[in-house]
Amino acid sequence: MTGTRVSPQRGLLAHLGSWLVAGAIIGWVVLYALLRVAGDSPNDAAAPALIGALLGAAAAAGVVYWARSVEAAGRPIGRRRIRKADPARMSARDRELVRFVWPVLFGAAAIAALIALALLVHFFGIHGARPKSVLLMVIWDLVIAAWLFDEGQRVREFVFEGLDSLYFGCLLTMVLASIGISRSVVSGGQVILIVAAGVAAAAIGVLSWRMGAGRVVPVAAIVGVAVAAVCLIAPLMA
Repeated sequence: MTGTRVSPQRGLLAHLGSWLVAGAIIGWVVLYALLRVAGDSPNDAAAPALIGALLGAAAAAGVVYWARSVEAAGRPIGRRRIRKADPARMSARDRELVRFVWPVLFGAAAIAALIALALLVHFFGIHGARPKSVLLMVIWDLVIAAWLFDEGQRVREFVFEGLDSLYFGCLLTMVLASIGISRSVVSGGQVILIVAAGVAAAAIGVLSWRMGAGRVVPVAAIVGVAVAAVCLIAPLMA
């Protein structure tokens, strides 16, 4: 990697931004699901669920502030996060893992962008009232596509700071795609997106485990695969 330009490490604003996006989407999904269980239609639940998005974003901001404060005091939560690695000090096996992960993230980004386009075509092809939830899926898929591409570039340059939040973004992508399958919204594309996001989450889990000197098993990678399996099976059981 001699002579390769290295991207600057992310500061508080970039770290906060990624968590705000994830927190807002998670908050929206949770409140939307609760409203649907309470009997609201998809269209009726979409707008009020924005309150959940605001609450989720606020919670994410609080978590980031607390985690940064604790880390600054020399007491990092869990394993110490590796923000940037020197490839010269990494084992050949770990360097090969990095060279495997960034193309996976790029591929998942491309798939998410294509599914967003397919959803947009589906949205404008609907006659009558168009469900806002489909448009929100389009927006999220574009967000995760850009996010995956950005982090893929950073992983390519051995910068790993944003992988933790991206991992949860991949999990959320699978959940939203599963909802799309259950509602017969571009179901084939949603299946492909779940597989792509699951592979990306597993790759991130293994890489984070290796960079954090994991000694047991890559739990995050196993969880990523399990969530993908559940998201593929759950709509069939509904």
